[in-house]
Amino acid sequence: MFAVKANRQYKISEDEKQKYIDRGYKIATLEKGKLVFEKVETPESKEIDKLKVEVKRLETELEKAKGEGK
Repeated sequence: MFAVKANRQYKISEDEKQKYIDRGYKIATLEKGKLVFEKVETPESKEIDKLKVEVKRLETELEKAKGEGK
């Protein structure tokens, strides 16, 4: 397991994972010679997901309104 931030990469143990996440590091594992990053749930990422759903809903509503106007 690796912690990555600002082009620096540190090999860490499972016990150290949360400490590095709290410091803003991205956590990755090595799979087939490539780093694969974990998706970390933060309040910001949860808010972004909610906003993406809202944007989709509003786009659908806009397209429906455009269709009714013709």
